[in-house]
Amino acid sequence: MAFNNDAGRNGAVAQVQRSPEQQVGWRDVVPLTPASRLKRRGIFTLVSIILLIVVIFAALRVSMVASGNDDQLEVRIGDQQPAQVDLRQSLPIDPHLFGVNVFPKVGTNSLDHISAGFMNYTPFIVSGLQDMSIKLLRYPGGEWGEQHILTLSQLGNFATFLTQTNSEGMIQAHLSGPVKDEQGNFKPADLTTDLNVRANLAGRWVDYMNNPHSDQRKAQHAHDPFHPVKLWTVGNEPDQPTLINPLTNQPYTVADYVTAFIQFSKAMHQNDPTIKVFGPELSNFYGVGAGPFDAGGHPWMDDFLKGIGSYEQANHIRVLDGISFHYFPFENAQQAPALLMSSSNALNYLLPPLRDLIRRDLGRDVPIAITEVNTNPSQGIDPSHGQAALWWADTWGTLLEQQIEYAAFFSASDVNSPYPLFVGNGLQETAMARVMQLFAHLQSNLVPVAVGQTPISMYATQDDSHQAVSLLFVNKSATTQLIQIRPVNQFIGVSTWPSLDVSIVGNSIVVLTLHRSGATQLSGAEAYSYIVPAKDGSIVTPLSHTLCGHKIDALANYVPC
Repeated sequence: MAFNNDAGRNGAVAQVQRSPEQQVGWRDVVPLTPASRLKRRGIFTLVSIILLIVVIFAALRVSMVASGNDDQLEVRIGDQQPAQVDLRQSLPIDPHLFGVNVFPKVGTNSLDHISAGFMNYTPFIVSGLQDMSIKLLRYPGGEWGEQHILTLSQLGNFATFLTQTNSEGMIQAHLSGPVKDEQGNFKPADLTTDLNVRANLAGRWVDYMNNPHSDQRKAQHAHDPFHPVKLWTVGNEPDQPTLINPLTNQPYTVADYVTAFIQFSKAMHQNDPTIKVFGPELSNFYGVGAGPFDAGGHPWMDDFLKGIGSYEQANHIRVLDGISFHYFPFENAQQAPALLMSSSNALNYLLPPLRDLIRRDLGRDVPIAITEVNTNPSQGIDPSHGQAALWWADTWGTLLEQQIEYAAFFSASDVNSPYPLFVGNGLQETAMARVMQLFAHLQSNLVPVAVGQTPISMYATQDDSHQAVSLLFVNKSATTQLIQIRPVNQFIGVSTWPSLDVSIVGNSIVVLTLHRSGATQLSGAEAYSYIVPAKDGSIVTPLSHTLCGHKIDALANYVPC
């Protein structure tokens, strides 16, 4: 009878009954020979070594992830100096950087009955803006909002459009005062040139949009759609001579606008203290002390900040929630394509001094909104579609690097110059739309990178969990460039990030995404790419998607990896 030598928890010894076939006598036991013992010992040693290696590699990978030693990538772009992408440093990207200007809906009438809405709110545009991850719609978009006055129905249409596109709104308050109708009568009848009356109209708009119990939501407006709008601006391009101050019948001076802005902001905040009011909505900004200037030679941005700062400090109140201006770097963007391709770098010299000026005059930081941006204003001469697309990708990347909080591309649709996102009554996408679609494949956090921007610009992003890195490449030359990406810290060739070589064909934009998988295979990477049109009138091709590691023809440069 055999015994189980395991006494168990209670110290009892259990008897184990064996069958006759299982019982072994002492004559049946064969002793191990020295050779078999040595063989077993060798197998045991080999298995132990393999297990030890596996444990070491597992521990190494865990320690690399935990310590962050594997969170640096080196990117070598052609002959440019290699760039270090340090994934331990990142800043959240404001989703309102993905914005666009929209206009009143086609078929709707303004309060003065002179101009009807002219933008098609087609299902194609709605789904297209969603695919581009557009999160900000500025309305009613440009000079239309000063030449005409919105009706409550048009504001309601905008609320519906915001809901459909899952976006936040930014509305420009009407600064100019009453507008003449077709018979020459000023509309609305109760709107005068008095500043307080005009400011009150803006306040009433805030009340209608943000208060579900507003007294304006009665009768025919009792069931109007509701979507609060927290972002507002005062007027549109007051530095332009076409915008007349109704109190003086002269173009606005900086001092005039400061006075008006204060009254508007106070009236608007009274109806909703949580809103943010931006100004001065300049047609352009050339730099601190560089203009534009009013008729008296006063720099608009400088004196606006100084005037607002003085008022706030004297009255212990805040009326300014953000700085806003438009950015159209060229009147004629067709004359110097090379200059257009390098113009985005000017923002690196334009924006930091502006932030310093804001801190000095206001005593605090406020967000910056570029509420209209494109290659040139509508009256300008456009570049080619391909050049415009490359410019926009590089310019948006620079705004990203400069941590601009709000930006609104000009425009979504139904304005043909400068190039919009949609044409053909909102039924066809343009090259500019393709660029916006590429942006949607970036991650939610900026990784600052110091790298040369010629001929290829690069911008880096990563997700919140640090498991995905997306790199935006803009090749502004006609030559294919090779890019090498390598993890900086590796142990005997092992890293949680893949190493790969990428080809960026000339005049193209690529978003390359690396996934932290720990594999040395290229299966942890994918790319979305777009080759801009070689000439105007070309068919706007869709984005190309590539899973890295499956490239068959090494000479097929149009396939990134």
